[in-house]
Amino acid sequence: MTVDAGARPGAGPAGGARTWHRFHYAVGVFVIAYGVTALASAAALWGDRVDEVEGYFGSGPATGILVFAKAVEVLLVLAAAAGLVLRRDLLLVPPMAGWMAGFAMFAVLDVFTGRWGGLVEHLAYLAAFVVLLFLSYGLSAKAQLAGAPKGPAPDGSPRGPGGLTWTQEFALQAINRAAALTGPRTRPAKRD
Repeated sequence: MTVDAGARPGAGPAGGARTWHRFHYAVGVFVIAYGVTALASAAALWGDRVDEVEGYFGSGPATGILVFAKAVEVLLVLAAAAGLVLRRDLLLVPPMAGWMAGFAMFAVLDVFTGRWGGLVEHLAYLAAFVVLLFLSYGLSAKAQLAGAPKGPAPDGSPRGPGGLTWTQEFALQAINRAAALTGPRTRPAKRD
């Protein structure tokens, strides 16, 4: 998700960012689908959502807090949609980080209010968004490596071959190991 200092954003092939990977479409579509579903369920079950928020914060500010949270969710969905349209992986980070922060906050509130079932649910969602963010970061590193000039890094550079930082290399190795667990993939035969 980083670009070396000399690169311009959007300077990659076909005007896209150098860190955009084709699997970012799947990440973005999932984030948008999750956000739209959360907004639709809140609209359909507004009373239940207000009751849930009242359990955490009391009856006074519950409606205001819920309206604010849903307004933030709309902005997160719009950021993810902009990320897909503009092919900017960095625009997918705020939605994922925003939902991670929300689930972390609710997990803490679950501990204080003794809602252990809610704690398990919120921690599971938090873990899923952490994995999704890590996957997006690794895909960005993969795309950056594919577009990098071949050859060793300059002497004294903190970056490795291909201009990747050690965290990008770690994420890329994790993605490659996960892909290797699925077994060898056969390539389709070339058509004449």
